[in-house]
Amino acid sequence: MRDHPLLRQTARLAAERDLLPVYLVGGFVRNALLKGPGALDIDLVSPHPASLGAALQRAFDGRLIRFAEGVQRVVFSRGGKRVQMDIAPLRGGSIVEDLRRRDFTINALGVSLGEDATDLIDPTGGLRDLRARRIRVGDPQVLAEDPLRLLRSVRLAAQLEFAIDETTAQAIRQHASSLGRVAPERLREEFFGILNCSVAGRWLGAMDDLALLEVLFPETREMRGCLQGPPHRFDVLTHSLETVRSLDGILHRLPKLFLRQAAFLIGPLEAEVEGGISRRALLRFAALLHDVGKPETRSVEEGRIRFLGHAERGASMMEEICRRLRLSSRASTMAVALVREHLRPFFLEQAKTITSRARYRFWRDLEPLAADCLLLSLADIRGTYGRDGRAFQERLRFVQEMFAFQRKRIRGGRHAGGRTPLLDGHELMARLDLTPGPFVGFLLERLQEEAALRPLRTKEAALRYLKRHLHALQEEFARGEAS
Repeated sequence: MRDHPLLRQTARLAAERDLLPVYLVGGFVRNALLKGPGALDIDLVSPHPASLGAALQRAFDGRLIRFAEGVQRVVFSRGGKRVQMDIAPLRGGSIVEDLRRRDFTINALGVSLGEDATDLIDPTGGLRDLRARRIRVGDPQVLAEDPLRLLRSVRLAAQLEFAIDETTAQAIRQHASSLGRVAPERLREEFFGILNCSVAGRWLGAMDDLALLEVLFPETREMRGCLQGPPHRFDVLTHSLETVRSLDGILHRLPKLFLRQAAFLIGPLEAEVEGGISRRALLRFAALLHDVGKPETRSVEEGRIRFLGHAERGASMMEEICRRLRLSSRASTMAVALVREHLRPFFLEQAKTITSRARYRFWRDLEPLAADCLLLSLADIRGTYGRDGRAFQERLRFVQEMFAFQRKRIRGGRHAGGRTPLLDGHELMARLDLTPGPFVGFLLERLQEEAALRPLRTKEAALRYLKRHLHALQEEFARGEAS
Protein backbone atom coordinates (compact mmCIF):
# COMPACT_ATOMS: atom_id res chain seq x y z
CA MET A 1 0.00 0.00 0.00
CA ARG A 2 3.04 2.29 0.46
CA ASP A 3 3.47 2.07 -3.33
CA HIS A 4 0.42 4.21 -3.99
CA PRO A 5 1.67 7.28 -5.92
CA LEU A 6 0.08 9.74 -3.48
CA LEU A 7 1.70 8.01 -0.51
CA ARG A 8 5.11 7.87 -2.19
CA GLN A 9 4.85 11.59 -2.91
CA THR A 10 3.77 12.27 0.68
CA ALA A 11 6.71 10.27 2.08
CA ARG A 12 9.18 12.05 -0.21
CA LEU A 13 7.80 15.47 0.72
CA ALA A 14 7.93 14.69 4.45
CA ALA A 15 11.54 13.53 4.15
CA GLU A 16 12.55 16.67 2.22
CA ARG A 17 10.92 18.94 4.83
CA ASP A 18 12.33 16.95 7.76
CA LEU A 19 8.78 16.06 8.88
CA LEU A 20 9.25 12.32 9.39
CA PRO A 21 7.98 10.12 10.90
CA VAL A 22 4.60 9.96 9.15
CA TYR A 23 2.27 7.01 9.60
CA LEU A 24 -0.59 5.74 7.44
CA VAL A 25 -3.41 4.48 9.70
CA GLY A 26 -7.09 3.60 9.82
CA GLY A 27 -9.50 2.70 7.06
CA PHE A 28 -7.08 2.99 4.13
CA VAL A 29 -4.82 0.37 5.74
CA ARG A 30 -7.79 -1.82 6.65
CA ASN A 31 -9.29 -1.70 3.17
CA ALA A 32 -5.95 -2.33 1.48
CA LEU A 33 -5.50 -5.48 3.60
CA LEU A 34 -9.05 -6.54 2.70
CA LYS A 35 -8.25 -5.87 -0.97
CA GLY A 36 -11.36 -3.72 -1.03
CA PRO A 37 -12.06 -0.64 -3.18
CA GLY A 38 -9.31 1.94 -2.87
CA ALA A 39 -11.29 4.88 -1.54
CA LEU A 40 -9.08 7.95 -1.51
CA ASP A 41 -9.76 8.86 2.13
CA ILE A 42 -6.30 8.77 3.67
CA ASP A 43 -5.61 9.07 7.41
CA LEU A 44 -2.11 10.09 8.48
CA VAL A 45 -0.52 10.61 11.88
CA SER A 46 2.36 13.02 12.35
CA PRO A 47 4.16 14.78 15.21
CA HIS A 48 3.94 17.90 12.98
CA PRO A 49 0.37 17.92 11.55
CA ALA A 50 0.18 21.67 10.86
CA SER A 51 3.50 21.79 8.96
CA LEU A 52 2.72 18.59 7.04
CA GLY A 53 -0.79 19.78 6.20
CA ALA A 54 0.51 23.09 4.81
CA ALA A 55 3.19 21.30 2.78
CA LEU A 56 0.69 18.83 1.30
CA GLN A 57 -1.75 21.63 0.47
CA ARG A 58 0.92 23.38 -1.62
CA ALA A 59 2.19 20.19 -3.20
CA PHE A 60 -1.24 18.93 -4.24
CA ASP A 61 -2.76 22.36 -4.91
CA GLY A 62 -5.52 21.50 -2.45
CA ARG A 63 -7.74 23.16 0.11
CA LEU A 64 -6.66 23.11 3.76
CA ILE A 65 -9.26 22.76 6.53
CA ARG A 66 -8.30 22.96 10.19
CA PHE A 67 -10.33 21.04 12.77
CA ALA A 68 -10.32 20.86 16.55
CA GLU A 69 -7.54 19.00 18.35
CA GLY A 70 -5.02 19.95 15.67
CA VAL A 71 -6.40 17.79 12.84
CA GLN A 72 -5.59 19.14 9.35
CA ARG A 73 -7.57 18.09 6.25
CA VAL A 74 -6.26 18.54 2.72
CA VAL A 75 -8.82 18.09 -0.05
CA PHE A 76 -7.85 17.96 -3.73
CA SER A 77 -8.60 16.16 -6.99
CA ARG A 78 -6.60 13.48 -8.79
CA GLY A 79 -7.71 11.85 -12.01
CA GLY A 80 -11.19 13.27 -11.61
CA LYS A 81 -11.57 11.76 -8.13
CA ARG A 82 -11.86 13.58 -4.84
CA VAL A 83 -8.98 12.91 -2.45
CA GLN A 84 -9.15 13.64 1.27
CA MET A 85 -6.11 13.47 3.53
CA ASP A 86 -6.58 13.89 7.28
CA ILE A 87 -3.40 14.53 9.30
CA ALA A 88 -3.86 14.00 13.04
CA PRO A 89 -1.34 14.72 15.82
CA LEU A 90 0.55 11.76 17.23
CA ARG A 91 -1.05 10.88 20.58
CA GLY A 92 0.56 9.18 23.53
CA GLY A 93 4.16 9.82 22.50
CA SER A 94 4.45 6.88 20.08
CA ILE A 95 2.58 5.29 17.20
CA VAL A 96 1.91 2.18 19.30
CA GLU A 97 0.20 4.24 22.01
CA ASP A 98 -1.65 6.24 19.37
CA LEU A 99 -3.05 3.06 17.78
CA ARG A 100 -4.06 1.63 21.16
CA ARG A 101 -6.34 4.65 21.67
CA ARG A 102 -8.26 4.08 18.44
CA ASP A 103 -11.84 2.84 18.28
CA PHE A 104 -11.63 -0.74 16.94
CA THR A 105 -8.73 -3.09 16.48
CA ILE A 106 -9.23 -3.30 12.70
CA ASN A 107 -8.73 0.49 12.60
CA ALA A 108 -5.69 0.34 14.91
CA LEU A 109 -3.32 -0.74 12.17
CA GLY A 110 -0.48 1.46 10.97
CA VAL A 111 2.30 1.61 8.39
CA SER A 112 5.31 3.93 8.48
CA LEU A 113 5.87 6.01 5.35
CA GLY A 114 9.49 6.77 6.26
CA GLU A 115 12.63 5.33 4.79
CA ASP A 116 12.94 3.10 7.85
CA ALA A 117 9.49 1.62 7.09
CA THR A 118 8.83 -1.54 9.03
CA ASP A 119 6.11 -4.13 8.68
CA LEU A 120 2.53 -3.57 9.73
CA ILE A 121 2.22 -2.00 13.18
CA ASP A 122 -0.50 -3.94 15.02
CA PRO A 123 -0.49 -3.49 18.81
CA THR A 124 -4.09 -4.69 19.42
CA GLY A 125 -4.44 -7.80 17.23
CA GLY A 126 -6.32 -6.00 14.47
CA LEU A 127 -4.96 -8.19 11.68
CA ARG A 128 -6.26 -11.28 13.47
CA ASP A 129 -9.70 -9.65 13.82
CA LEU A 130 -9.61 -8.58 10.19
CA ARG A 131 -9.03 -12.17 9.10
CA ALA A 132 -11.80 -13.34 11.44
CA ARG A 133 -14.10 -10.62 10.04
CA ARG A 134 -14.76 -9.33 13.55
CA ILE A 135 -15.44 -5.89 15.07
CA ARG A 136 -13.71 -5.67 18.46
CA VAL A 137 -12.54 -2.93 20.80
CA GLY A 138 -9.09 -3.26 22.27
CA ASP A 139 -10.17 -1.42 25.42
CA PRO A 140 -13.88 -0.83 26.24
CA GLN A 141 -12.91 2.57 27.65
CA VAL A 142 -12.65 3.91 24.07
CA LEU A 143 -16.46 3.65 23.88
CA ALA A 144 -16.84 6.01 26.82
CA GLU A 145 -14.31 8.47 25.36
CA ASP A 146 -16.43 8.93 22.23
CA PRO A 147 -19.93 7.37 22.42
CA LEU A 148 -20.39 7.74 18.66
CA ARG A 149 -18.20 4.64 18.44
CA LEU A 150 -21.17 2.66 19.77
CA LEU A 151 -23.10 3.36 16.57
CA ARG A 152 -19.99 3.22 14.40
CA SER A 153 -19.48 -0.40 15.43
CA VAL A 154 -22.77 -1.30 13.74
CA ARG A 155 -22.04 0.84 10.67
CA LEU A 156 -18.65 -0.79 10.20
CA ALA A 157 -20.08 -4.27 10.69
CA ALA A 158 -22.82 -3.50 8.15
CA GLN A 159 -20.49 -2.05 5.52
CA LEU A 160 -17.79 -4.71 5.89
CA GLU A 161 -20.23 -7.59 6.58
CA PHE A 162 -18.38 -8.39 9.80
CA ALA A 163 -19.70 -9.71 13.11
CA ILE A 164 -19.49 -7.75 16.37
CA ASP A 165 -17.44 -9.55 19.00
CA GLU A 166 -19.65 -10.62 21.94
CA THR A 167 -17.46 -8.97 24.59
CA THR A 168 -17.61 -5.79 22.56
CA ALA A 169 -21.39 -6.17 22.23
CA GLN A 170 -21.74 -6.39 26.00
CA ALA A 171 -19.65 -3.24 26.42
CA ILE A 172 -21.85 -1.45 23.85
CA ARG A 173 -25.00 -2.36 25.81
CA GLN A 174 -23.42 -1.09 29.03
CA HIS A 175 -22.56 2.28 27.46
CA ALA A 176 -25.65 2.58 25.20
CA SER A 177 -27.28 5.41 27.14
CA SER A 178 -24.27 7.67 26.49
CA LEU A 179 -25.13 7.73 22.76
CA GLY A 180 -27.61 10.48 23.58
CA ARG A 181 -24.72 12.87 24.29
CA VAL A 182 -23.46 12.80 20.69
CA ALA A 183 -24.10 15.69 18.29
CA PRO A 184 -27.06 14.97 15.97
CA GLU A 185 -25.02 15.59 12.81
CA ARG A 186 -22.55 12.85 13.77
CA LEU A 187 -25.35 10.44 14.66
CA ARG A 188 -27.07 11.11 11.35
CA GLU A 189 -23.93 10.31 9.36
CA GLU A 190 -23.39 6.95 11.04
CA PHE A 191 -27.08 6.00 11.06
CA PHE A 192 -27.60 6.65 7.37
CA GLY A 193 -24.35 4.83 6.67
CA ILE A 194 -26.15 1.78 8.09
CA LEU A 195 -29.29 2.49 6.03
CA ASN A 196 -27.20 2.69 2.85
CA CYS A 197 -26.28 -0.99 3.27
CA SER A 198 -28.13 -3.66 1.33
CA VAL A 199 -29.23 -5.57 4.45
CA ALA A 200 -30.00 -2.56 6.63
CA GLY A 201 -32.96 -4.31 8.26
CA ARG A 202 -30.66 -6.90 9.76
CA TRP A 203 -28.43 -4.21 11.25
CA LEU A 204 -31.34 -2.18 12.61
CA GLY A 205 -32.25 -5.36 14.45
CA ALA A 206 -28.67 -5.48 15.74
CA MET A 207 -28.99 -1.87 16.91
CA ASP A 208 -32.12 -2.87 18.82
CA ASP A 209 -30.36 -5.87 20.36
CA LEU A 210 -27.49 -3.59 21.42
CA ALA A 211 -29.97 -1.14 23.07
CA LEU A 212 -28.95 1.62 20.64
CA LEU A 213 -32.17 1.96 18.64
CA GLU A 214 -34.23 3.17 21.59
CA VAL A 215 -31.60 5.75 22.56
CA LEU A 216 -31.42 7.11 19.02
CA PHE A 217 -35.21 7.02 18.61
CA PRO A 218 -36.97 7.13 22.01
CA GLU A 219 -40.26 6.85 20.09
CA THR A 220 -39.54 3.15 19.55
CA ARG A 221 -39.94 2.54 23.29
CA GLU A 222 -43.72 2.79 22.98
CA MET A 223 -43.72 0.81 19.74
CA ARG A 224 -42.21 -2.16 21.54
CA GLY A 225 -44.97 -4.31 22.98
CA CYS A 226 -47.73 -2.28 21.29
CA LEU A 227 -49.93 -5.17 20.20
CA GLN A 228 -51.86 -5.19 16.94
CA GLY A 229 -54.84 -7.24 15.93
CA PRO A 230 -55.02 -9.73 13.06
CA PRO A 231 -53.68 -10.00 10.41
CA HIS A 232 -50.59 -8.60 12.15
CA ARG A 233 -48.19 -11.21 13.53
CA PHE A 234 -46.01 -8.84 15.56
CA ASP A 235 -46.09 -5.82 17.83
CA VAL A 236 -45.51 -2.46 16.17
CA LEU A 237 -41.72 -2.35 16.59
CA THR A 238 -41.12 -5.91 15.43
CA HIS A 239 -43.42 -5.33 12.46
CA SER A 240 -41.50 -2.14 11.59
CA LEU A 241 -38.15 -3.94 11.67
CA GLU A 242 -39.65 -6.74 9.61
CA THR A 243 -40.90 -4.16 7.09
CA VAL A 244 -37.34 -2.86 6.58
CA ARG A 245 -36.07 -6.43 6.11
CA SER A 246 -38.84 -7.01 3.59
CA LEU A 247 -37.93 -3.79 1.81
CA ASP A 248 -34.31 -4.93 1.59
CA GLY A 249 -35.46 -8.08 -0.20
CA ILE A 250 -37.75 -6.14 -2.54
CA LEU A 251 -35.01 -3.65 -3.45
CA HIS A 252 -32.63 -6.51 -4.16
CA ARG A 253 -35.19 -8.18 -6.45
CA LEU A 254 -36.39 -5.06 -8.30
CA PRO A 255 -35.29 -6.30 -11.75
CA LYS A 256 -37.19 -9.56 -11.23
CA LEU A 257 -40.33 -8.09 -9.63
CA PHE A 258 -40.62 -5.12 -12.00
CA LEU A 259 -38.83 -6.18 -15.15
CA ARG A 260 -39.89 -3.27 -17.38
CA GLN A 261 -39.79 -0.70 -14.61
CA ALA A 262 -36.46 -1.55 -12.97
CA ALA A 263 -34.40 1.07 -14.82
CA PHE A 264 -36.95 3.76 -13.94
CA LEU A 265 -36.72 2.77 -10.24
CA ILE A 266 -33.07 1.98 -9.64
CA GLY A 267 -31.56 5.28 -10.82
CA PRO A 268 -33.65 7.56 -8.58
CA LEU A 269 -33.26 5.22 -5.60
CA GLU A 270 -29.49 5.43 -5.86
CA ALA A 271 -29.51 9.22 -6.20
CA GLU A 272 -28.28 11.32 -3.28
CA VAL A 273 -30.93 13.35 -1.45
CA GLU A 274 -28.37 15.14 0.70
CA GLY A 275 -24.75 14.53 1.64
CA GLY A 276 -24.27 10.81 2.28
CA ILE A 277 -28.02 10.00 2.24
CA SER A 278 -29.39 8.12 -0.75
CA ARG A 279 -33.07 7.94 -1.72
CA ARG A 280 -32.90 4.22 -0.95
CA ALA A 281 -31.66 4.93 2.60
CA LEU A 282 -34.40 7.51 3.13
CA LEU A 283 -37.01 4.96 2.05
CA ARG A 284 -35.65 2.51 4.64
CA PHE A 285 -35.81 5.30 7.24
CA ALA A 286 -39.51 5.84 6.45
CA ALA A 287 -40.12 2.07 6.57
CA LEU A 288 -38.63 1.89 10.06
CA LEU A 289 -40.89 4.65 11.37
CA HIS A 290 -43.95 4.39 9.13
CA ASP A 291 -46.07 3.22 12.09
CA VAL A 292 -44.48 5.45 14.75
CA GLY A 293 -47.87 7.09 15.35
CA LYS A 294 -49.64 3.85 16.26
CA PRO A 295 -49.00 3.74 20.03
CA GLU A 296 -50.55 7.18 20.56
CA THR A 297 -53.62 6.38 18.45
CA ARG A 298 -54.31 2.84 19.66
CA SER A 299 -57.84 2.10 20.81
CA VAL A 300 -59.94 -1.01 21.37
CA GLU A 301 -63.54 -0.92 20.18
CA GLU A 302 -65.75 -3.98 20.69
CA GLY A 303 -62.67 -6.14 20.99
CA ARG A 304 -61.08 -4.76 17.81
CA ILE A 305 -57.73 -2.93 17.99
CA ARG A 306 -57.70 0.23 15.89
CA PHE A 307 -55.16 2.97 15.08
CA LEU A 308 -57.31 5.71 13.60
CA GLY A 309 -55.26 8.66 12.36
CA HIS A 310 -51.92 6.98 13.00
CA ALA A 311 -50.47 8.04 9.62
CA GLU A 312 -51.16 11.73 10.30
CA ARG A 313 -49.85 11.49 13.86
CA GLY A 314 -46.82 9.56 12.62
CA ALA A 315 -46.06 12.26 10.05
CA SER A 316 -46.05 14.87 12.81
CA MET A 317 -43.70 12.74 14.91
CA MET A 318 -41.46 12.07 11.91
CA GLU A 319 -41.19 15.80 11.35
CA GLU A 320 -39.82 16.22 14.87
CA ILE A 321 -37.45 13.26 14.43
CA CYS A 322 -36.07 14.77 11.20
CA ARG A 323 -35.59 18.09 12.96
CA ARG A 324 -33.75 16.33 15.79
CA LEU A 325 -31.39 14.64 13.29
CA ARG A 326 -30.80 17.98 11.52
CA LEU A 327 -31.95 16.55 8.20
CA SER A 328 -32.23 18.94 5.29
CA SER A 329 -35.59 20.39 4.34
CA ARG A 330 -35.75 18.21 1.22
CA ALA A 331 -34.96 14.95 3.05
CA SER A 332 -37.37 15.81 5.87
CA THR A 333 -40.20 16.62 3.46
CA MET A 334 -39.73 13.31 1.68
CA ALA A 335 -39.59 11.22 4.86
CA VAL A 336 -42.62 12.94 6.40
CA ALA A 337 -44.64 12.55 3.19
CA LEU A 338 -43.89 8.81 3.00
CA VAL A 339 -45.13 8.29 6.56
CA ARG A 340 -48.24 10.40 5.97
CA GLU A 341 -49.15 8.67 2.69
CA HIS A 342 -48.07 5.09 3.40
CA LEU A 343 -51.68 3.87 3.60
CA ARG A 344 -52.79 5.46 0.34
CA PRO A 345 -51.87 2.46 -1.88
CA PHE A 346 -53.86 0.23 0.49
CA PHE A 347 -56.95 2.43 0.24
CA LEU A 348 -56.67 2.57 -3.55
CA GLU A 349 -56.22 -1.20 -3.82
CA GLN A 350 -59.32 -1.76 -1.67
CA ALA A 351 -61.58 0.21 -4.04
CA LYS A 352 -64.12 -2.00 -5.82
CA THR A 353 -63.15 -0.45 -9.13
CA ILE A 354 -59.84 1.34 -9.68
CA THR A 355 -60.41 3.84 -12.44
CA SER A 356 -57.71 5.19 -14.70
CA ARG A 357 -58.43 8.63 -13.26
CA ALA A 358 -57.78 7.35 -9.72
CA ARG A 359 -54.50 5.78 -10.83
CA TYR A 360 -53.46 8.99 -12.57
CA ARG A 361 -54.24 11.12 -9.55
CA PHE A 362 -52.25 8.83 -7.30
CA TRP A 363 -49.19 9.48 -9.45
CA ARG A 364 -49.98 13.17 -9.80
CA ASP A 365 -50.54 13.77 -6.07
CA LEU A 366 -47.59 11.78 -4.74
CA GLU A 367 -44.90 12.59 -7.26
CA PRO A 368 -41.96 12.52 -6.91
CA LEU A 369 -42.53 9.91 -4.17
CA ALA A 370 -45.27 7.79 -5.74
CA ALA A 371 -42.92 4.92 -6.66
CA ASP A 372 -41.29 4.99 -3.20
CA CYS A 373 -44.73 4.89 -1.57
CA LEU A 374 -45.74 1.84 -3.63
CA LEU A 375 -42.55 0.00 -2.69
CA LEU A 376 -43.10 0.89 0.98
CA SER A 377 -46.65 -0.45 0.83
CA LEU A 378 -45.38 -3.70 -0.66
CA ALA A 379 -42.80 -4.07 2.12
CA ASP A 380 -45.46 -3.18 4.70
CA ILE A 381 -47.81 -5.94 3.53
CA ARG A 382 -44.98 -8.46 3.40
CA GLY A 383 -43.95 -7.46 6.91
CA THR A 384 -47.53 -8.15 7.95
CA TYR A 385 -48.36 -11.39 6.15
CA GLY A 386 -45.01 -12.78 5.11
CA ARG A 387 -43.71 -13.36 1.60
CA ASP A 388 -46.00 -16.22 0.64
CA GLY A 389 -49.29 -14.80 1.86
CA ARG A 390 -52.09 -14.20 -0.63
CA ALA A 391 -52.33 -10.57 0.47
CA PHE A 392 -48.70 -9.99 -0.51
CA GLN A 393 -49.24 -11.53 -3.94
CA GLU A 394 -52.33 -9.37 -4.47
CA ARG A 395 -50.46 -6.23 -3.41
CA LEU A 396 -47.58 -7.18 -5.72
CA ARG A 397 -49.98 -7.47 -8.67
CA PHE A 398 -51.55 -4.12 -7.76
CA VAL A 399 -48.14 -2.40 -7.58
CA GLN A 400 -47.09 -3.98 -10.89
CA GLU A 401 -50.32 -2.68 -12.48
CA MET A 402 -49.68 0.80 -11.05
CA PHE A 403 -46.19 0.85 -12.54
CA ALA A 404 -47.52 -0.44 -15.88
CA PHE A 405 -50.10 2.37 -15.93
CA GLN A 406 -47.45 4.95 -15.16
CA ARG A 407 -45.19 3.60 -17.91
CA LYS A 408 -47.85 3.36 -20.61
CA ARG A 409 -50.28 6.16 -19.86
CA ILE A 410 -48.15 8.84 -18.20
CA ARG A 411 -44.50 8.47 -19.20
CA GLY A 412 -45.48 6.87 -22.51
CA GLY A 413 -48.19 9.40 -23.34
CA ARG A 414 -47.39 11.84 -26.07
CA HIS A 415 -48.25 14.94 -24.04
CA ALA A 416 -48.38 13.58 -20.47
CA GLY A 417 -45.82 13.03 -17.75
CA GLY A 418 -44.22 16.46 -17.93
CA ARG A 419 -43.67 16.61 -21.70
CA THR A 420 -44.62 19.56 -23.91
CA PRO A 421 -48.31 20.40 -23.26
CA LEU A 422 -50.86 20.66 -26.04
CA LEU A 423 -51.62 24.25 -25.01
CA ASP A 424 -49.72 26.76 -22.96
CA GLY A 425 -51.33 29.31 -20.67
CA HIS A 426 -51.21 32.16 -23.22
CA GLU A 427 -52.90 30.10 -25.93
CA LEU A 428 -55.52 28.84 -23.51
CA MET A 429 -56.40 32.34 -22.31
CA ALA A 430 -56.57 33.68 -25.85
CA ARG A 431 -58.74 30.89 -27.23
CA LEU A 432 -61.14 30.75 -24.25
CA ASP A 433 -61.12 34.47 -23.48
CA LEU A 434 -59.84 33.98 -19.92
CA THR A 435 -57.91 36.32 -17.65
CA PRO A 436 -54.69 35.28 -15.83
CA GLY A 437 -55.25 33.50 -12.52
CA PRO A 438 -55.28 30.14 -10.72
CA PHE A 439 -58.13 28.83 -12.89
CA VAL A 440 -55.81 28.81 -15.90
CA GLY A 441 -53.34 26.60 -14.02
CA PHE A 442 -56.22 24.34 -12.98
CA LEU A 443 -57.29 23.92 -16.63
CA LEU A 444 -53.74 23.15 -17.76
CA GLU A 445 -53.41 20.48 -15.07
CA ARG A 446 -56.78 18.99 -16.05
CA LEU A 447 -55.74 18.99 -19.68
CA GLN A 448 -52.59 17.09 -18.81
CA GLU A 449 -54.68 14.57 -16.87
CA GLU A 450 -57.12 14.10 -19.74
CA ALA A 451 -54.27 13.67 -22.21
CA ALA A 452 -53.12 10.67 -20.15
CA LEU A 453 -56.60 9.16 -20.11
CA ARG A 454 -57.95 9.82 -23.61
CA PRO A 455 -56.60 10.49 -27.11
CA LEU A 456 -56.18 14.27 -27.09
CA ARG A 457 -53.52 14.57 -29.74
CA THR A 458 -54.15 18.01 -31.20
CA LYS A 459 -54.75 21.52 -29.93
CA GLU A 460 -58.19 21.53 -31.50
CA ALA A 461 -59.14 18.32 -29.70
CA ALA A 462 -57.93 19.82 -26.42
CA LEU A 463 -59.94 23.01 -27.00
CA ARG A 464 -63.09 21.04 -27.88
CA TYR A 465 -62.75 19.13 -24.61
CA LEU A 466 -62.30 22.31 -22.56
CA LYS A 467 -65.18 24.17 -24.24
CA ARG A 468 -67.51 21.20 -23.78
CA HIS A 469 -66.73 20.87 -20.05
CA LEU A 470 -65.87 24.48 -19.18
CA HIS A 471 -68.92 25.13 -16.99
CA ALA A 472 -68.43 21.92 -15.01
CA LEU A 473 -64.73 22.67 -14.63
CA GLN A 474 -65.52 26.15 -13.32
CA GLU A 475 -67.85 24.66 -10.71
CA GLU A 476 -65.24 22.04 -9.69
CA PHE A 477 -62.59 24.71 -9.37
CA ALA A 478 -64.91 26.88 -7.24
CA ARG A 479 -65.66 23.95 -4.92
CA GLY A 480 -61.95 23.32 -4.51
CA GLU A 481 -61.27 26.98 -3.77
CA ALA A 482 -64.07 27.06 -1.20
CA SER A 483 -62.78 24.01 0.61
